[in-house]
Amino acid sequence: MKRRAVLAAGATVAGSVVAGATVGATRGARVGATRGATTGDDPEPRPPSPAAETTVETGAVRPGTRRETPYFEVGSDDSGPTAVVVGGVHGNEVSGYRAAERIAEWEVTNGSVVVVPWANVVAVRRNEREGPDGDLNRQFSIGGEPETPLARSLWELVAAADPDVVVDLHRSRGIYGTHGRWVGQALFPTAAGGATSDADAVADRVNEAVVPASMWAHRFRRGNTLGGTSPLLIHKVSADLDTAGVLVELTEFYLDVDTQVRWTELIAERLLSRHGIERRGSAI
Repeated sequence: MKRRAVLAAGATVAGSVVAGATVGATRGARVGATRGATTGDDPEPRPPSPAAETTVETGAVRPGTRRETPYFEVGSDDSGPTAVVVGGVHGNEVSGYRAAERIAEWEVTNGSVVVVPWANVVAVRRNEREGPDGDLNRQFSIGGEPETPLARSLWELVAAADPDVVVDLHRSRGIYGTHGRWVGQALFPTAAGGATSDADAVADRVNEAVVPASMWAHRFRRGNTLGGTSPLLIHKVSADLDTAGVLVELTEFYLDVDTQVRWTELIAERLLSRHGIERRGSAI
């Protein structure tokens, strides 16, 4: 069965995730203002323009509510692995949701990528870390139901996708291991699915390919392993799905937003490649 069919079936059962229409009209369209534009800190979500010849299906998390936010499933004509990419869990972490918007514009050669660019859309529009229900990334109770309707709906979507890997995109103020509690420039893997090896390999690759030698302090490293000890999305992926996942943290310390977005997207690309999902026209 195609992953898109699996997702649609899961959405029907869940009830809070509604499978939408295939965006067939976008086939052949070129990437518009989002691609290559200055990202800035404008908090308004920017609907992606899918790449030519890409099959995209859409749906919504929490449809018909103030917290309604779309997801995009980018797929190839071939079956294969599935990834889930989430941005905007914290609404003021611009590089995470801007990178997710760009990932929703990819053309992949096999499998599919389910992208939720603006998970906490109210917080994104306010440019605030937390939404009306508090910190979304503290609501994914381990071994049970998430604590709020938004967290439950997002989790239902992740579980219905039956992912091979989940990538959660964030931004921090400082650098992991340098600036106290800040965690930028680090990849935090699950204890499941070989994610620690993924984090090491991708950090090494991105450091070699894109981080300038003069910016040695901004080299990426693997953070601590997330095995299910806290109510974070990636902790729950590890403990409840026994699936590979990585929490990606960029820093805003001496790093402009455009660079944050570009590096975040490249990290996601290499993580998905490790699980057999290849982006056509790979950047590294």
